[in-house]
Amino acid sequence: MLDKILKYSLYGLTVIIVAAFLHYVGWLRPVENLLIKGLSPLQGSASEASRFGRGFYERWLKKRDLLKENEELKNKLTQAAIDDSYLKSLQEENELLKRELNFVEESRLKFVSAKIITGVSDPFTRSVVINRGKKDGLEKGLAVVADQGILVGKVSEVYDDFSKVILLNDNSSKVAATVQNLDHTVGMVEGQYGLSFSMTNIPQNQNIKEGDKVVTSGLEGKIPKNLLIAEVESVKSIESEIFKTAILKPIISLDNLSYVEIIIP
Repeated sequence: MLDKILKYSLYGLTVIIVAAFLHYVGWLRPVENLLIKGLSPLQGSASEASRFGRGFYERWLKKRDLLKENEELKNKLTQAAIDDSYLKSLQEENELLKRELNFVEESRLKFVSAKIITGVSDPFTRSVVINRGKKDGLEKGLAVVADQGILVGKVSEVYDDFSKVILLNDNSSKVAATVQNLDHTVGMVEGQYGLSFSMTNIPQNQNIKEGDKVVTSGLEGKIPKNLLIAEVESVKSIESEIFKTAILKPIISLDNLSYVEIIIP
């Protein structure tokens, strides 16, 4: 076995020496040129394939980086929009609290500030729950105002730490009111199934027009006089009836309340 290995090794060494000698003297040059010509297309194809592969990989890297950068920019824009919205919300809340504070300071009335913690809404009910209760001096029937002292409802249920407020457009809401006109017309502001509210029991001979302001009359013991409620939007009158009705337009939206003041007599 060892003899065969030595024999083949000697043959291989002899072939290498002879090939090297023939290459050195130039006798193998025609064969070498022929081989080079035959392999050139393969070398070109391999080189082209290598360049294509390298270019594809570089393009893939660029696309990946662009997608990543695009995603980062989208996230930054989203966060910026959130921050801007939050800032605007804080600014609006700050302005609202300033107006309410100004009203409290100018009015000489005693107030308890409250935050709305939830709302109750169905086809016939419009009410909210506030974070103040018996321990804060609240009781049923107290006036609830917002913004610059605009009446928005009355306290309807009181518990130790929270209370329920019936808004003006609740179907069960009734507030004694006066129109700021020459006749100082007296009537009752009533909720209209959660949609709006109107002033009823107005005598036919009373002169009421669009734009007249409606305020509290003070005939209810727990609600001060002259709290702004709404303004007249239109008047419905039927000659055969004793009373007419004024459709009222809210001064502020009752759907977006966040803070209110409860007036303590």
